[in-house]
Amino acid sequence: MDAQVDLAGLTPVERELLRLGVMQWTRLEGSKDVVTGLLDYSDRSELRSDVARLAGLIATASPMSRRDCRRLLLATELAFASETLGWSRDWSPDTGFADRDTITVLRSVQEKIAGIIHGGDDRVAELGPAVQPAWSPISMDADDAYWTPFRQRFDFRPSMHSWPAITEPAPSVTVDLSPIFAARSHPEFTAGVAAVNSLTLLALARVLEPGTSLVVLDWQHQTYRFWPHRFACQPDPQWQMDVFPNGDYYIFLTEDMNTGTFGHPWEQTLCVFGEPLVSTLIPMLTSWLPVQRTNR
Repeated sequence: MDAQVDLAGLTPVERELLRLGVMQWTRLEGSKDVVTGLLDYSDRSELRSDVARLAGLIATASPMSRRDCRRLLLATELAFASETLGWSRDWSPDTGFADRDTITVLRSVQEKIAGIIHGGDDRVAELGPAVQPAWSPISMDADDAYWTPFRQRFDFRPSMHSWPAITEPAPSVTVDLSPIFAARSHPEFTAGVAAVNSLTLLALARVLEPGTSLVVLDWQHQTYRFWPHRFACQPDPQWQMDVFPNGDYYIFLTEDMNTGTFGHPWEQTLCVFGEPLVSTLIPMLTSWLPVQRTNR
């Protein structure tokens, strides 16, 4: 039996390109019969009847056979690049992908799956274990085991008018986030939030050992356990809770509570504490954001 291939590592844009590429072969016009043999079908009718199945597999990132993986890539390559065997002049109007963008995305797809379809990459071709989740909720019954020591250790004192809300440990640096909150447009604000989240993820991936998890606290809301290295490797990562404090106190802590971040939504600050996180993250943030306080 043909080995099952896991294409979950492709991005949503890469999967959509392959889906649109194979969907081109539902067209009836043109003399393309030679393609049926290239794609390992007996005739055009068999090819057209299989298009929906292939498109569904790639759209949902479902495992597929090595043969189907090859079909998807070759069907897309021919539909986009060839006017003799495909419909190159109609590609952009039909799919919405400009030629320049198609080439960039297609090259990325080719690099990722060429070894699979040619059978030279057995390590990535065989279907592996399910992707481990990067976020896991901690039950409300158990989160006191984290909130109680946090309140005691950091003297947490929530207030909308009096701050700082914790006794900031040494070493720590508190960054002023007000330039992001004062953004002139929603896209500018959203980009600033994403930048803080992404830079913090990069710093955590650098300073923590693989497999390390953090406790993530959201005042009076769900508590999570968070694995930064897993999250960084996900093809379409979604933050369950931001590092950027947009609406509440958001707190990321190592298990020993020696290292982490404390986001204050009303003071509009982010306190980064513990080495080597301070030395790694603070230079990245303060290259474009001002410092509010330092406790060395």
